[in-house]
Amino acid sequence: MIPINPFTVEDYLDIIFLYGFAANTMKKILIISYMFPPIAGAGTLRPLKFAKYLPEYGVTPIVFCPQKAFWKAYDEKLLDLPYLKKIKIFRCGIKRLQQYYHLRYQKGIKNHPYYYWMGLKYFCLLDFFSAWYFECRLKALEIAKKEKVDCVITTSPPHSIHFFGMFLKKMAGIPWLMDMRDAMVDDPNKPQSLVYQIQAPVQRFFEKRFLSSASAAIAVSDPIIASIKKRYQDPKIQSKLWTITNGFDTEDFGNTQRISNQRNVLLITYTGSFMGRQTPEYFLSAMQQLIEEKSLEPSDLLIRFIGHYDAAVLDIFNRFREKVPIEILGFQPYDKSLWHQMNSDLLLLIVNTETQKGANQTMTGKFFEYIGAQRPIFALVPDGPLKDTITRGKFGQVVPPQNTAEIGTRFLTFYRQWKTQGELSYHPNLQLKNQFTRKALTGELAAIIRKVIR
Repeated sequence: MIPINPFTVEDYLDIIFLYGFAANTMKKILIISYMFPPIAGAGTLRPLKFAKYLPEYGVTPIVFCPQKAFWKAYDEKLLDLPYLKKIKIFRCGIKRLQQYYHLRYQKGIKNHPYYYWMGLKYFCLLDFFSAWYFECRLKALEIAKKEKVDCVITTSPPHSIHFFGMFLKKMAGIPWLMDMRDAMVDDPNKPQSLVYQIQAPVQRFFEKRFLSSASAAIAVSDPIIASIKKRYQDPKIQSKLWTITNGFDTEDFGNTQRISNQRNVLLITYTGSFMGRQTPEYFLSAMQQLIEEKSLEPSDLLIRFIGHYDAAVLDIFNRFREKVPIEILGFQPYDKSLWHQMNSDLLLLIVNTETQKGANQTMTGKFFEYIGAQRPIFALVPDGPLKDTITRGKFGQVVPPQNTAEIGTRFLTFYRQWKTQGELSYHPNLQLKNQFTRKALTGELAAIIRKVIR
């Protein structure tokens, strides 16, 4: 797929300039992100890796994140990363969300009157996390002025994070980059509940307001940018849109050892949770059908799931466990998760089970981890850039996410190869793979930073 807004020769000259003259032309950027260590998860990696590699392009990162962030998973080991100790990190809040998270995650209460009060309170402000903005916006402004930052970048979700960027640009005149890891308006993983449908005009209102105010807007996939361009014909908005995908960090895998395969089973690994309409059901149903048809010996197979799973997903696992060999390890620290990926035979990727509006926008960060692990991918994904990239890069097999017959047929090609050869062949397009390193992608961000501050 041709990029929506490809980098020009001048852009890459900017990158070379920033790299070569880093010592004399260091700029400062304030990275504002809810997702940052010790929070664990794919959303944390994008701002974390930007912060790691920006100094190599002449940009000094300063991070602003919550003092007490609430999330599903934490990885304290991330705080010990050597490069993170060299970065100024300011933390503030969030007292206003403590009661909600105490009830929802510590006590596990799914329905409580307090939730409805919170929903009404923040209904017109995108999400609950806007509480962080109102609690800490003055602190962020104080830090931006004291540190004399040249630019600010806010990365979402949560999308209310962009209130910080709009506020700092208005109050201090600081150029602002708006970074979107997911679509704001037509995210395919959002639940199609009545509440979300009623809130849709609010999301669209703030999306346009943010885009109009930002100095530049970045998204992780071309279809997200194309969708925005379709909604807003304003040339001023369209001219500030860029795509920077997620990626993988070669150094993360450099210290991870791959042991020789001494297993007697074909090990398939899925890492991460299941969001929105994502479900393991179609894949597990296909495996059960193959086993019942005697096309697949269950003793030859082990399907390993690593991550946090809610009751609905656990119920799916339990329904298939009698016939399909499933292992659930639960959440693992990031380095351990990468180890499991590298030491698997096949990596399972399940992105979206429907082709409804917005499904083709997904360019999940998990995919880039998988290609970094250098193992073949079995991908249940709809048409779109992710499917095209996997096919073009020879990173694995792609199948329609709801077609159990096709899933079974394609899987058998892997199974038969493993059965006859004892391993799966893997010969990816290395030139394409290397375009997705975190270091190279951060260079693209550095070029955009230079454009907005010069």
